[in-house]
Amino acid sequence: MISGLLLLIVTFLGAFMGETMGKLLKNNMPLLLSFGGAFLLGLCFLHLLPEAFVSNGQAGFWVIGGFLIQIALEYLSKGMEHGHVHGNRFGLLAFMSLCMHAFIESMPFGLEDVPVAAHEHTDLHGHHHHHPAAGWPLLIGIGLHKLPVAIALMTILRATVTSQTTRWIWVAVFAVTPLAGIALAGSLPQDAATTGALNGLLVGILLHIATTILFETSDGHHFNGRKFLTIIMGLVLSLLTTHLH
Repeated sequence: MISGLLLLIVTFLGAFMGETMGKLLKNNMPLLLSFGGAFLLGLCFLHLLPEAFVSNGQAGFWVIGGFLIQIALEYLSKGMEHGHVHGNRFGLLAFMSLCMHAFIESMPFGLEDVPVAAHEHTDLHGHHHHHPAAGWPLLIGIGLHKLPVAIALMTILRATVTSQTTRWIWVAVFAVTPLAGIALAGSLPQDAATTGALNGLLVGILLHIATTILFETSDGHHFNGRKFLTIIMGLVLSLLTTHLH
């Protein structure tokens, strides 16, 4: 549950930033999104996808399933999952979609106590490795993703909900959603197949999010040095987190 509490703090931090620094953040949001999207992309290919296939040989089906689920969720949320605000209306369906996204992406943290032996394998060189269900790289990636989402949510709420108390109640509901996902995952079978399935589902969702972010933050076919450097930094950080895993 430590992961869930940290994500809750990140959500409230993002909402606070959206409440107090909305205009200041607007100009820098594309860079924040680019950095987070690049980190998520690296996280998927360097961490989650290899581990998903090691744990579950059918992980590819779960990846496709996650990708399709995210397409459906994005249709309802109008893209708030990747930190963009389209229009100035707060809708219940969009909010429910956002919560469902947060619920699913947090589930791998509920498998943190899976026995290490369930994830051990020997590579082609005879070296023995283990693959925990979730760890700091995933927590960093989800945190980088959740921060701009919380900012976007508060931006929409500020434009449509006049009561500050009501706005923070909506934020609080969104903030505790990952705890529910973690709790549900904790009740599932604690084995390699379940871990691979949830990681595959998450990879499909995050790949859609990451690629959408990187495409939406591009300036047509024009080269933007700042965004390119930001993307490189995000990818490098995802590579460095290998040592945290």
